[in-house]
Amino acid sequence: MTEHFHNLPDSYQIGHITVRPNIVLAPMAGVTDSVFRRLLLSLGGLGMVTTEMTNAASVTSKAMARHRLLDYLPEERPIAMQLSGSEPELVAAAAKQVEALGADIIDFNCGCPSPKVTGGGHGSALLKDLPKLSRMLTAIREAVSIPVTLKFRAGWDDASLNYVETAKIAEAAGISAIVLHPRTKVQGYAGSADWERIAEAKAAVRIPVIGSGDVKSAEDALRRLAETGVDGVMIGRGAMANPWIFRQISELRADQPIFEPQPADKHWLLLRYLHMLLETMPEHHTMGKLKQLIGQFYVGLPGAAALRRDVQHAKSTAEQQEIIDAYFEPYLSGRFTVAAGAELLDELHNALVES
Repeated sequence: MTEHFHNLPDSYQIGHITVRPNIVLAPMAGVTDSVFRRLLLSLGGLGMVTTEMTNAASVTSKAMARHRLLDYLPEERPIAMQLSGSEPELVAAAAKQVEALGADIIDFNCGCPSPKVTGGGHGSALLKDLPKLSRMLTAIREAVSIPVTLKFRAGWDDASLNYVETAKIAEAAGISAIVLHPRTKVQGYAGSADWERIAEAKAAVRIPVIGSGDVKSAEDALRRLAETGVDGVMIGRGAMANPWIFRQISELRADQPIFEPQPADKHWLLLRYLHMLLETMPEHHTMGKLKQLIGQFYVGLPGAAALRRDVQHAKSTAEQQEIIDAYFEPYLSGRFTVAAGAELLDELHNALVES
């Protein structure tokens, strides 16, 4: 199975920017802040990162100082900054400001299924009004000199699938690349992601097409590349469960031994994340971020559910660290050994809930 992985494409172009490797991190609201992006980049194999979705109305100096959604550091480049909105003029103005902040790419969100987002006409709500989406994309494209990309879903519901038409509209508007998550808005994250839809979109346009949805292993990612002909793969929730997935994809592609994180690696990652968070945000925010990650992180050891529970119930970051240290200490000291499959895979599946 690994032999045909050698000849798969390993990069794609977004305007003048080469994305290599062609495996990228999905923007996830409340998750992919600068700390999380930098942590995953440090592990290797990750081609590009994107900021969390930012409402175009919140791209003001006062609002950005409060939400900090567009904060980044130089080592994160190339970096895409994702915007949402329902009014072309407002989004175009926000895109200009984001370009001035140093974004390499503007990404427009037409995929978020959250009722809070779609209720304001943002996200996947625009899939119900493709002429308006076309005006939106044209306005953004004309407002900036950097490349613009579009992230979208297959349609509002199964009765109104319009992903091929949306892909063509994006290409006609001058969009440099598209990312398709093949579920519908109504589907949310239920069921499975139909990658045949992504293959159809790829066949319909000449711009790069990146696929997203249900990629949980290195084999998943490279098989999707091989079977659909897409230019790249975007991984979201799977990277929370296994932050080393990007490294593992690079190793599998090169037919190298696949890195399997040991208890010491998992202990290190959780504490490294905790300490990086404390460097940039108040303790109560740090606690919430760690609780969120450990809720989806694949520990793969006996007692993992209790570890998650205890970290999530902790009252301070010091207590969180004590719990993590105490849990991993028997493995670090050699008193416990790793039992393969100790944490059932259905526990991992249950942990992969959208935040």
